Parts: sequence; C-alpha cells; structure tokens
Amino acid sequence: MYDGYSIPADSLVIEDYEAPLGAPIYYSVLTLNADGTGSEYRTTDTVILDPGDPNYVWLTDPARPGVGL
Repeated sequence: MYDGYSIPADSLVIEDYEAPLGAPIYYSVLTLNADGTGSEYRTTDTVILDPGDPNYVWLTDPARPGVGL
C-alpha cells in the first residue's frame, strides 16, 4: 500500500512478489490530488498468473523479494 506517496510521473510500476499463482487477482487504485481535492478510483482487469510446472519450486527471501531463485 502506498499511502501518502507522491507519484512523480504519469505512471508508477509496482511489482507484487506475493501475488498468488493460479488464482484470479486484480488491483484497485485510489488517487488524490496533492491538495487533497478530487479523487479517482480505478480497478485493473482480473488476471490469473500461470502457476508453472509443479515439479519446480521458487525460493524467495522475504527481506529481499527481488532476488528469488
């Protein structure tokens, strides 16, 4: 959750390292103007991430999720 985070450009990329595999997921975004006025609420399309081959495992370091094996 990015609460109170200022978006410095027209877009922001957020990587979800804990998204469930094989289950439908979607994301919701609520944006506010810097002065607190106005808002916009958006929801992404629902997607299902391919769970891949069940004979392989994916190891993740919770402290550094971007360096999974």
